[in-house]
Amino acid sequence: MTTSHLPTVSLRSRSGGLWAENGRLTLEQDGVRRRIPLAAVREVRATDGPRGVEVVLTAPEGARPTVYRLAHRKAAEVAVFVSAVNAGLPAPRDPVDGAALVVVEPGGARTPFWASPEFWLWTVIGLVGAGWVAGLTTLIAHSDVIGAILWVFGTKPLIAGVVIYALAAGELYDRAILWRRGVPVVATFSHTAGKKNLYRFTDLDGVQRHCEPDSSAHSAVHYLGLKEVQVSYDPRRPDRVKARLTVGTWVLRSLGVGIFGTALLYTGLWMVPYQLYQVLS
Repeated sequence: MTTSHLPTVSLRSRSGGLWAENGRLTLEQDGVRRRIPLAAVREVRATDGPRGVEVVLTAPEGARPTVYRLAHRKAAEVAVFVSAVNAGLPAPRDPVDGAALVVVEPGGARTPFWASPEFWLWTVIGLVGAGWVAGLTTLIAHSDVIGAILWVFGTKPLIAGVVIYALAAGELYDRAILWRRGVPVVATFSHTAGKKNLYRFTDLDGVQRHCEPDSSAHSAVHYLGLKEVQVSYDPRRPDRVKARLTVGTWVLRSLGVGIFGTALLYTGLWMVPYQLYQVLS
């Protein structure tokens, strides 16, 4: 396969970025940018240890190849990247020292930590934790022992209720987008990554992609076996993939969110913030 068919796939993480463009790979890490021509790449593979990807360069006979590593948490995205890049590599030729073909140049300015999503996530967690401690302290200061006990034990159902509703909202949002512009395809079982069963499909551009379908997808299409499921993907954001589900699955999940999610959320709201409202009112 020629390099002109190499898709513009990419991986981004806190440790840097790796992407394909103009028939080459670009690795930006530790303030250094490396331009790696595909002729210098022997293979791209997922790491066996900590999640990530390795770019193995070509090397002369008997020489140890240069390997660049990038940490990345999402196994599905790594699988898509590895599959797409390896499919676009040129046919093997006489082994050369791939490291000599790499162009090293200063990288772009690193994103400040305060501008990263992780910073804002931990900021929100810190603020919520500080509010929780302040509320508990207020109840204890007002000698409301029962309220303090309810505050402690009500945190778990409150968090569970919020998480259930948040997950349901995210699922409905993705489903709404796929209902408007999703492309239905058949995904075939590819391989197992840890505890995840990854499936592969080919998009409208001929790029092979991987996804992890819903565990209930097997019963959604009666004429497909366990190794094939029907999914829909967003052509504007191919990593947004959802499997087709049966009506029964939708009914059971809606009841689960409506009954158990609401019960947990209501119980948590009564045991936590309402106790503080009673003390302060």
